[in-house]
Amino acid sequence: MRKNLIMSLFEYLKGVYEAWIDYPQREGAVIANKYRIQRFLGIGSYGLTYICLDADSGQEVVLKQAKPSKGAVGRDLLYREINVLERLRHPSIQKYLASFEYKNKLYMVTEHVKGQTVEDLIFERGAVFSEKEALRFVRRLMEILSYVHEQGFVHLDIRIPNVILDGDQIHLIDFGLARRLGEPIRTDFGSDEKTTLSRTAEVSNDLYAVGHFILFMLYSGYESSNSESESNLGWEDELNISPMTKHMLRKLLQIDPPYRNTQQFVRDLDLWLYQ
Repeated sequence: MRKNLIMSLFEYLKGVYEAWIDYPQREGAVIANKYRIQRFLGIGSYGLTYICLDADSGQEVVLKQAKPSKGAVGRDLLYREINVLERLRHPSIQKYLASFEYKNKLYMVTEHVKGQTVEDLIFERGAVFSEKEALRFVRRLMEILSYVHEQGFVHLDIRIPNVILDGDQIHLIDFGLARRLGEPIRTDFGSDEKTTLSRTAEVSNDLYAVGHFILFMLYSGYESSNSESESNLGWEDELNISPMTKHMLRKLLQIDPPYRNTQQFVRDLDLWLYQ
């Protein structure tokens, strides 16, 4: 009993300390005599992110700061993201611009990708995607993801907040969890990594996430009757989708033997879209 009380107190004090040390910098503050904070975007597992005005270029950029409470781990993970983005050159992936140390804190500067996330489109704008619209969208996303895999990386965080639609352009953002193919995946840092099915970075991890991404888009048009009989139904019973889409989802989600690579899934996707 006493041990549980001590542990609870410790966790509480730890939370208070982290909230204090990770408190975001105020709007208008200038970092490194160059980047003026326009607004705070949010805080993640290991970083704080801001929209800033670059005094030299006059352009808005994204500034990510290693989370102070994570110490060396936070810095190492931000260095890892810098390393990944330096090697990726694709019009649909945010450009790495610079990194620097300022007042003993590590920062990374990237292009500011404008537009709306798929999450915002669905939950704030009320967008509804038909089966064909969802699959067409994912086909375009797969072009970006295929490039990432060809460069030897796995994104490991394919989610609706990390895909942005700007006009007709799709962008994939946030490579904070990205790893090289075959590299061990940390399972003790960040809740998002718990959804992965492999202890090493594999293409199947991203494909599994793509399966859930498709489900989010398909459920945008789902209307529940809220009846008790529906409460225990799964997506295969709730969603009115074609047998081919169900087949692809079962393989993506590893219910059936999974796709061995991205190309296998894209072939099935093209077969459905262009039949």
